[in-house]
Amino acid sequence: MEKILIMDEKNYTPDLEEICRVAVRGIIFIDGKLLMIENNFGEVKLPGGGIDGGEDDYEALAREVKEETGYDVILDTIVPFGEIEEKRLSVQEPMIWHQISRLYFCDVYPEQGICNYTENERKYGFRQVLYTLDEALEISRKMLEREGKQAWNQREHNTLLLIRDLLYSS
Repeated sequence: MEKILIMDEKNYTPDLEEICRVAVRGIIFIDGKLLMIENNFGEVKLPGGGIDGGEDDYEALAREVKEETGYDVILDTIVPFGEIEEKRLSVQEPMIWHQISRLYFCDVYPEQGICNYTENERKYGFRQVLYTLDEALEISRKMLEREGKQAWNQREHNTLLLIRDLLYSS
C-alpha cells in the first residue's frame, strides 16, 4: 500500500524501545456525508482501530466499523487509499510509538446495528456521527486550535485533507 503521509515528530531518542501498531480506518460516505466517530472532547476520527492477531486488513476493518458504528461493511466495495505512518514519543511511557494506519474507502449496508464500544470508549462518549467533509475539516481544525496539536488529531485532520484533495481533484 502506498504511503501517502509520514508524520515523524522526531521527539524521541532512537535507543528507546519501539511499540509498533498497525491499524485500519474506513472512509465511508452515507448520503454524501462522512461517517465518523466523535467523543465528548469534540474530537472526530474515522472509524477503525488496531488489527487483532490473525486478522487481515479487511476482517479488522469490518470488525472495527461494526463495533464503532453498528454498520456492516460491504466487503467487495473496499478500495485501498493509502497508509499514514506516525512516529513519536509515547504519551504514556518512555517508548517510541510507531503506528501505521491503513486507509480504505468502503460502503456499508443501510441497516445499522448496535455499536459495541469498549469501556474506555463509552467513558469518553464515543458516538457515530455524519458530517460533510467540509464540516469534519472545520471541526478538526478547531480542535487543533483549541486543544493543541495532539498527534491523533493531527493524523485525522491530515487524513481529511488528503481525502478532500483526492475527491476535489477528480
